[in-house]
Amino acid sequence: MTPTVGRIVHFYTSNRGVQSNGVGDGPYAAIITQVFGDGDDAYSNLKVFYPFGEIRDEGSVQNKDFSATPDRYWVWPPRE
Repeated sequence: MTPTVGRIVHFYTSNRGVQSNGVGDGPYAAIITQVFGDGDDAYSNLKVFYPFGEIRDEGSVQNKDFSATPDRYWVWPPRE
């Protein structure tokens, strides 16, 4: 599925410096705010909602299946 502005995704990162209270690598709720490129491998800018009210911008993040940086990526939330 191609990323588009306004879609909700799950963001994962191993950057311990931005995490609070030991919540781990994620998932963190995020909204796609901008998309660069075409197709599934496009880069996306995200507004990430960390626990306890912290909101951060994450730039140039790719879907896990296409990411060149396996320690920082987003995935579609599971459907139940």
